[in-house]
Amino acid sequence: MNREFRLPDLGEGVTEGQVVRVLVREGERVIEDQPLLEVETDKASVEIPSPHTGIVAGVHVTENQVVNVGDVLVTFDTDGNAEQVAVEVKPTATPATESTPTVPAAAQPSPPTAHGTKAASPAVRKLARTLGVDLQAINGSGPGGRVTREDVEKASGGPTASPTPTPAAAPPPVAVDDEKWGPIVCVPLSRARKAIAQAMIRSVSTIPHATDTDDADVTDLDALRRKSQGDGSPERKLSILPFVIRATVLALEKYPIFNASYDAQNEQIVQHRYTSIAIGVHTDRGLIAPVLRNVDTLTIPQIADRLADLAEKTRTGSFEVNDTRGGTFTISNAGAVGGSRYSIPIINSPQSAILALGRTRLQPWVVDGDIVARFILPLSLSFDHRLIDGADEVRFMQEIIGLLEDPGRLML
Repeated sequence: MNREFRLPDLGEGVTEGQVVRVLVREGERVIEDQPLLEVETDKASVEIPSPHTGIVAGVHVTENQVVNVGDVLVTFDTDGNAEQVAVEVKPTATPATESTPTVPAAAQPSPPTAHGTKAASPAVRKLARTLGVDLQAINGSGPGGRVTREDVEKASGGPTASPTPTPAAAPPPVAVDDEKWGPIVCVPLSRARKAIAQAMIRSVSTIPHATDTDDADVTDLDALRRKSQGDGSPERKLSILPFVIRATVLALEKYPIFNASYDAQNEQIVQHRYTSIAIGVHTDRGLIAPVLRNVDTLTIPQIADRLADLAEKTRTGSFEVNDTRGGTFTISNAGAVGGSRYSIPIINSPQSAILALGRTRLQPWVVDGDIVARFILPLSLSFDHRLIDGADEVRFMQEIIGLLEDPGRLML
C-alpha cells in the first residue's frame, strides 16, 4: 500500500524550508522515527522523521529544493500490518523530557538497519552519526530503553567536546564568464542567509540605532572564575560569558526598558515580565541566536550548563525552529572568535537592545594612580532610540560594568 508523506508543520509561522540533505533512497527499508530528510527553515535545521515502517517507494525532493508545508516528500510502500503513525516536528529545547513513542502492537520490528532499531529522537540520532556511534550497540537509559543524548556521549568516550559538524549542503555555484572584467561565480543564497539578510534589513530600516562603547575591568572576575573552575561538574567550562549574562539580567531587572520591545503598529511598549537572553552564535550556516529561556531564574553554574548545551546543539546542528525565538535581549560574544575591540551590533528586532562583547585582553590600566596590567573587556551596546534615551543607556551600561567589576554581587 502506497502512502504519501507530506512536509508537516515545522513551527509557528514557518511555511517553507530548504532541503539540506536527503537521508534515504528509493527501495530502502526504513523504520518509524528514522530520519528521512534534513530541512532548513529560517536559522534552524530540522530532521524530519519517518512516520512509517516500510519501503521507500519514491523520493520526491532533491537537495537544495525549497518545499512548502503540505508538499509530498516521500512515498512509502508500507507493510501490510504496519499502521501509519502521525508525525509532528516539535521544537524541543530539552531532550531529557522526551517521551517514549508508541508503536502499534501489530507492527513487527524491522531488521537492524544502518540507523539501528533503538528508540531515539532525531536529534540524538544525528548526534550519534556525528560522533560515529552505533545506536544499535547502546543500552538506552531512557524510558522503555530509549537512547538519550547522555547515552551517546558516554558511548563516544565522553561529552561532545569537539565533534566535527556535518557541513550543510551548499547550493551549487554557477560560473558566469564576464568578458570585460574576468570570470565570476554566482552562489545562490541559502535559506539561512536569506533569513539573516531579511532580518538585518528590517532591523536597520525600522529601528533608529544608537551605539555606546565602554570597558570593564574584569581582573577580579577572572580570578573568581578561575577559582570557581574546579567547583561542581568536572565537565563544566566556566568562561566569563555566564557572569556577563548574570550581570545583564540584574541590570535588566533595574532598567526593564532594555527588556522591552516597541510595537509600532499599536503604538505601545511591550514590557516583558520574563527574561530570556539570545546568544549570538556563528555556525557554518550563518549567525544564529539560540535563546536561554527564563535566565533570571538561573544561577551562574546553571547558566554555564545551558551554554554548554547550546554549544553542543551548534556543533551537531540540532537546533529546532523555536530554539531561536522568544528572546527579550541579545548578547553577541564576538570576542570568543577573536573579535575586534568594539563593534556596532545590529538589534535583534523586535528587541530594544543588544550587547556585544569584544576580546578580553591584558592591558595597561590606571588603578589608584598607578599603571598596572589588568584584564579589560570591551563592551558595545546598541539600543532602540525610540524607546531608550542616552542617559538611560549610560546608566544601564554602568550598572553592567559595576557588577562585572565587583563580581561578588553576582553571586548573591
